[in-house]
Amino acid sequence: MTTTLASQLAQIRAHSTNALDLKAQKKAHSKSLLFDAHHAATQDFDTLFQLCSEGFQELCRLDQRFYVFAGSLFSDQSREEDRTQMTPAQNESLDNVLEDFMGLVGGRLLLKPAMKAMEWLVRRFSVHRYNQTCFVLTFLPYHTASIFLTAVAILPEPRPAAFKFLQPYLQSSTNPSRHTIVHTVAHNQDMFSVFNNYTLNVCRRGQQYATLLSFWSTVTTEAVALMLDRSRLGRLELQKQNQEDVLMRLMPLLTEGLSMRNVPDLRVGCYMVLTVLCSKINLSEAVLTSTMDLVVSEWDGIAHAGLICLVILSQQREAVRLPEKIFKALIATQHLSDDLIFLKPHYRVEKLVLGLILGLVKRLGKGGSAERLHHIRVLFEANLMQSSFVAAALTPMLRLSDGIDSLPCPQDGFDIRSAIGDLLLCLADSETVGPTIRSSLENMDAAAGKLGHELLRKQRFFKVGDDAHEKDEEMPDIERQVSLARFDELVNRIPSPTAFQVSFLSPSDSDIFSNLCDTFLAGYHSPEHLDEFSRLSALRKSFAMADPLYFTFFIRIWCGNYPALARASAIQMLSTYFTAEHLSADVQMLLPYIVHALADPISMVRRAATELTLTLASSYGLVGDQNKGLPKLKILGEGQIYGPGKESEELAWLTWPCVIELIQHWLVPGLEEFRLGPGQILSSLSDYLIARAEPEGTVVNGPKPSTSLRSSILAWLCSHIVSSPIYSFKARLLPVLISVPKVGQTSAVVLLKPLLTTALTNGHEALQKVCEKETIDPTEYITNVMEIATPKDKDSVQLLQQYISGPQAVIEDSLHLAVFCRLRQLWPLLKSRTQVSLGDSLLNLAVSNPSSEDANSKQTEALNTLRTVKFSSEVLLSMMENCPSLAHDGTQRATKRRRTASSSRTSENDIKKMNVVLEIVESSAKEANLALVGKLFKVLADLQGYKEHSGLELHYLELLTMNSLLSILEHPTVLKIEKSNVRADILVDCVRNSSNPQVQQTALLLLSVLASTVPDIIIHNVMPIFTFMNSSIMKRTDDYSAYVVKQTMDSVVPRVMESLRKRHRDPLAGVSELLLSFAAAFEHVPPQRRLGLFQSLMDMIGADEFLFALLILLQNKYPRNKRALQFSVDLLDCYDAQTQIKNVERYVATVLDSIKNQPTFSTHLLAPHPSKDSQDTAVNLLKHLTNLLGASRQVSTTSQFLTQGQDHSDSLRSLFSRVMDLILSLPHHHPKNEEHFIYTIRGLLEGGNVQTSSDALKSLELRLSQGNPVPAAGQEACLHFLPKLTSVIQESEDEPTAHVALACVDHIVEHFGKKDIDVIVSTTGTVTGAKCLGATNEEMYITSVLCLATIVEVLGVDFVQFIPHALPKSLDSLNSKLDDGSCSKRVHNSNYSFFSALLLYTPWAIAGPELDLLLKVSHGSANADLDEDCSAERRATLETWANAMTEGPEALKEQLCVLEALVGRLSKSAVGRQSDAMAALLTKAFDLRRIQFSNRTEDSYDDIEVEGVEEVTNRVAIAIIYKINDAIFRPMCAQLVEWAGNSPPKSRVHRQTALYNFLIHFFDMLKSIVTNYAGLIIEDAAEILAKVDISDAASKLLWVKVIETLRKCFVHDQDGFWQSPAHFDPISHVLLEQLKRAAEVSLTSEIIPCITDLAVAADFPSHHKVLNAAILKLTRSDNAAVRLAAVRCQQSLTNRLGEEWLALLPEMLPFISELQEDDDETVEGETLRWIKKMEDVLGESLTPMLQ
Repeated sequence: MTTTLASQLAQIRAHSTNALDLKAQKKAHSKSLLFDAHHAATQDFDTLFQLCSEGFQELCRLDQRFYVFAGSLFSDQSREEDRTQMTPAQNESLDNVLEDFMGLVGGRLLLKPAMKAMEWLVRRFSVHRYNQTCFVLTFLPYHTASIFLTAVAILPEPRPAAFKFLQPYLQSSTNPSRHTIVHTVAHNQDMFSVFNNYTLNVCRRGQQYATLLSFWSTVTTEAVALMLDRSRLGRLELQKQNQEDVLMRLMPLLTEGLSMRNVPDLRVGCYMVLTVLCSKINLSEAVLTSTMDLVVSEWDGIAHAGLICLVILSQQREAVRLPEKIFKALIATQHLSDDLIFLKPHYRVEKLVLGLILGLVKRLGKGGSAERLHHIRVLFEANLMQSSFVAAALTPMLRLSDGIDSLPCPQDGFDIRSAIGDLLLCLADSETVGPTIRSSLENMDAAAGKLGHELLRKQRFFKVGDDAHEKDEEMPDIERQVSLARFDELVNRIPSPTAFQVSFLSPSDSDIFSNLCDTFLAGYHSPEHLDEFSRLSALRKSFAMADPLYFTFFIRIWCGNYPALARASAIQMLSTYFTAEHLSADVQMLLPYIVHALADPISMVRRAATELTLTLASSYGLVGDQNKGLPKLKILGEGQIYGPGKESEELAWLTWPCVIELIQHWLVPGLEEFRLGPGQILSSLSDYLIARAEPEGTVVNGPKPSTSLRSSILAWLCSHIVSSPIYSFKARLLPVLISVPKVGQTSAVVLLKPLLTTALTNGHEALQKVCEKETIDPTEYITNVMEIATPKDKDSVQLLQQYISGPQAVIEDSLHLAVFCRLRQLWPLLKSRTQVSLGDSLLNLAVSNPSSEDANSKQTEALNTLRTVKFSSEVLLSMMENCPSLAHDGTQRATKRRRTASSSRTSENDIKKMNVVLEIVESSAKEANLALVGKLFKVLADLQGYKEHSGLELHYLELLTMNSLLSILEHPTVLKIEKSNVRADILVDCVRNSSNPQVQQTALLLLSVLASTVPDIIIHNVMPIFTFMNSSIMKRTDDYSAYVVKQTMDSVVPRVMESLRKRHRDPLAGVSELLLSFAAAFEHVPPQRRLGLFQSLMDMIGADEFLFALLILLQNKYPRNKRALQFSVDLLDCYDAQTQIKNVERYVATVLDSIKNQPTFSTHLLAPHPSKDSQDTAVNLLKHLTNLLGASRQVSTTSQFLTQGQDHSDSLRSLFSRVMDLILSLPHHHPKNEEHFIYTIRGLLEGGNVQTSSDALKSLELRLSQGNPVPAAGQEACLHFLPKLTSVIQESEDEPTAHVALACVDHIVEHFGKKDIDVIVSTTGTVTGAKCLGATNEEMYITSVLCLATIVEVLGVDFVQFIPHALPKSLDSLNSKLDDGSCSKRVHNSNYSFFSALLLYTPWAIAGPELDLLLKVSHGSANADLDEDCSAERRATLETWANAMTEGPEALKEQLCVLEALVGRLSKSAVGRQSDAMAALLTKAFDLRRIQFSNRTEDSYDDIEVEGVEEVTNRVAIAIIYKINDAIFRPMCAQLVEWAGNSPPKSRVHRQTALYNFLIHFFDMLKSIVTNYAGLIIEDAAEILAKVDISDAASKLLWVKVIETLRKCFVHDQDGFWQSPAHFDPISHVLLEQLKRAAEVSLTSEIIPCITDLAVAADFPSHHKVLNAAILKLTRSDNAAVRLAAVRCQQSLTNRLGEEWLALLPEMLPFISELQEDDDETVEGETLRWIKKMEDVLGESLTPMLQ
């Protein structure tokens, strides 16, 4: 047994900090989240703080709430904090701060900055030791990630009891499963408590995040279910006790969780727990009621989740009626019935629905009864209850109706009894709930009351037979007796007609029609009753030929949803009338409806319609013997048939001859055919209107109808269809008329467009009701209506677009489905502009965040449409332009701030939109849509930036983008692409930084394709490509990776070599990096692929030139690797002897160069080392060469080569000679031996053959060209060797030898010429002689001219004696070559080098004819088709700007005027070719202000002189702009803005002032044409305005120029440029900030007018609201000058915008009231002036509003 002392010592040891145990302290310090223990132990706190504070700063930019910890946990003082030295109170305070930070950082632990910040808490504050619970729970939601294991692994012993379950997982280094955590929470009370308390604490502080709450909800719900299951074990008393314990633990948690109104996800989790709780145990009535109160409190936005909980809770309650608070919350919920319908298949909702209905019935008669009855109807029609519950709901309604007399009269006069009766009657007729209602009423019997029995009688009375059969079923006798008995009663109920009732086809409902209809249906079986019915005064039969009331009643009957016998009887009533009555009016109004009846599916109706047609024809006198016809009659129903509105007034009518023609030649002849079937007349009508030719053998009735007749009939029918309120009539004739093409100038689809407008305006619900009422298929009708929209009709397409973008459509909405279907049909036929607009709408809809299933359905349809239709390049480009950018915001100052801010603002919706757009582009990019290339590269750049700033990789989007680019660029028609659109650096970043192999491989394939189209861009990024290939892709053994590598090499490497040769750059410098990358990959390349890969590489770059380089790199990198040596041997043996010897020569030359004091080309292959190291490297390389040559088949290969012929053997021997020369020179390579080398060369020249002489001179030329230091003796030897060289030049017959000798002369003169002028003068004569300057060989001529340029530099004025001979010869030669077009670039540039030297050293000696000839040659050069290098050389020679500047401003103006005149005379193409030169001159002109004002002297120009020059400069610039196009000037303008903005601070102000002075002139002259150029200066102008120092005179001038420039942009904006938020937001913010400068500078003439012009240009309510809010905020400034400026700004805006601006008056009123009582009298006075202006605009006083 341990003693008390031992126990105390154990406690001390457990809590000891090991202050004196250095080993223990080091071990504690090595605990790290980022570094391994060994590395962490070596780090100090300063290093850690620097690293971790970077992560903290990035967190601050992600979320500003982190800034509060900058002064505590991440302050400089924190580096010195030591928790072991703090008091308990200090530690407690620190714990609170640490837990606060961990709660906030928990949502971002997967980001690197968050882990860096947590590293500081671990290393400095030991949170893993002192705050274990909070530390573990912060990482617990990420229990499946590797960071959780890392965090738990550093926990010291002992761990809290709640986390002991982690021990087995720590030992096995595996992540715990969620099941384990759930089990622990359910069985470990400590874990349950700390887990819930931690979650609640985070939510209390407002630091909740989705990962935590989702994790907590699921774990807690499952844990509670386990706890409740466990509580059911044991005796009943024990079960009850256990359940109470669970409740006691849960209720405080649920109470607090449900009371947090701002944490909806927490409330949803509590709903989940409550749902499990109620389903597992029985709760008391009081607990259930109080819990329901908690559920509905503050449940806005999450009512659907809470409704599930309420349904379950209500099912547990015994009471049905709902408490007041719960009832009100449910009734206020939107889409309650939809939610209940959704829940019905999964939960029992009857009790809750019954409680709602009972509550609504109870509150009837207290006001708002109509709304409550509507709720009752919706709940009944949702069919949510079984019959027993329906009966329980009907009983109180019937009782309320029977006892209504005892209730006080409602205040609103609402007839509750009638309303309840109508409601129940409507419900009884419903197809869904009708049978249940009727059976419930019948089963209630006596309990149904008076109203119930009356309803039952009505239902039985109005019950009709099935109308779908060929004839009506006979009514039962008892029903017929009832009908006959009731006929007289119904007749007596018919009210007297009004004078205003002239037609029953009026859109408004008619009570008279309802009564008449009931009466007709009661008596249509009896002829006596029908006769009596026709004589009713309400029908006004006697006036049937005067007003259409009589006829329209029967039209309504035969077109309505009535029994077939009733419909036939209605038609027969008119037949009887026309048989008995004389036709005294034109009744053409009947004809469209007769056509409808002839298309009836019931034959008896068609027969009746046939009889009516014949009767009408007889009445018109068109049948039988009455052929004389009748005089023209008044048209019955004209202006009346469809009511007094525009429906009747705008109706089209037929002329009398047209009616006669229609009946005689179409209706009557086809009656027998029409009776055969319902489709006969419709087909015949279509043929008649189209005037389709009859089949051969068909009897033609009458003449073919004329176009004017058909056009009139078509317009007539369309107008009736549009105006008629009978939808069955519309539905039957609409398909026929839509199918009729344009007749003359009449188009059916145009005339029928109101139908489409009405359908979309009223929406699906209204259409559904009408279609159900008239028993027509709504889907078929809607489909036919959609056919009205045609691609040529822009308005109809716009209607469809507005509909899908609006909130009308709902889930399973046939209208909205039909709209989408029609849009898909129309898409291929739409114009590009319409497609762009429609595509944007579909895209926005497809990526919207669906708040409900309705929105989700619309989103799905939009996506299906986008994926179905085919997009043009214009539409795709528009989508790409409107695609949200993931790039960082350029307006932020700090780079990191920009990155983080952008990442934080990038929403999931933006990524989703980009995903959809890229999928569309990928599926559509099958053609050469070059316009998309730039946009796609921009998207790829944004994705890379987003990855860099957020740490998240969007691999799928990257693959979509690059696949789209591949599809475009691989198209065979892609021949030329705009280089500025290609971003090879982005592709390189994808290759380098992506962790996804598919992204890497696709990027490489894309680079290989680009190498064929834009090689100049690819070569600048070639090294990173191959570097990463070597470190990643080349390692892979799969065939696809090998294919990618081969494709990349085949495409990129040849382009690299071609570019290097074109630029005359040392190829070795460019190739060395490439070879170094491959040499580094040697070990990674699979052995079976090595030789083929490297041989292919050498074949591409040229084994003759670069094989030696690869051999050196391999030896240098793998000096002791035998496999590398054998590989080198095998590779060398792949080539012939000549290639091998050439590479041996270069190999030795490289070694020779490497041991020089200042090596040159060898540094590309061998890194510079100290002298001793370089000597060792050279020795190793030579040994390797010895081994290489000894092991290869060099000897046998060389022997075979020597036997091939004299030419081959001579060339090989020459190579050997050079190699031997190099090798022999190795031991003597030292500056002091230069003299001996010259003497050796002299001997070779004297005694050797031509080849030897040539080789000797080449060796000398090579040595001289290296420019190594030469001692005095060596210099003297070289100078003395010049006569020998001149003799070789003059005497040698071998031109190559003479050329090499001349090159040696050039080098000697250049390096040592000033040592002995006389020797150089004697040599010059040879150079200017016929052998050199007069040579016909171009190379000899070029070298001669360059040598003369060198001589001029050496001799200076001593060269004057040679000018009369040398200069004319050079000018004549160049002029002749320019004239005949044979002038090469080298000839041109060499001559101008000579001219430049003469103008520089002897300018006074060139005059008269020579100067004229020089200018003439220069003009010829300018007009010649030479490249830019030649132009640059010529301009450099003739440059005069600097001289003109020294002569004064007038000289500059004169030179600019000359340029202006020149531009005026040149053609546009000529100016375009010289645009770069002119841009350079303009840049110099814009730099004049900086040159003159940066450091002022007495010679500096004054302000007026500089402004005068700038005025001329601006004029010249405009003249140039008129001669060039946008493609040339836009890059030029962008370069000018960048040039001015990137200048040093002292120069920037002056350059920007000159630039903006030009831009004022530019925007003012070109106006709206160049408004979009403002996009180039938005960021620059915003930065200037934000940072400018107005106290400095130069800066203030710049400030004024920028504001004036912006004003010009605003004033001339006619294209809505400034309405775009991307343009408006940056500028508006900085302009409004300028008002704060009111105390420093007057704003009346600059800023206030500028803001006013911006408001006019950005004519958009949201922009005005932003401006108004910012200005009003400034009226509360502490500075009176700022307030005064804000008021004056409001005055200006009110004057300029008037009522448009005063739409924001409600927001202004509180501020105006404050300004009226301002302490500053001036402000108060200006406020009154402002009020007066507003009153003048509005025409009313503001005093009542301001009071």
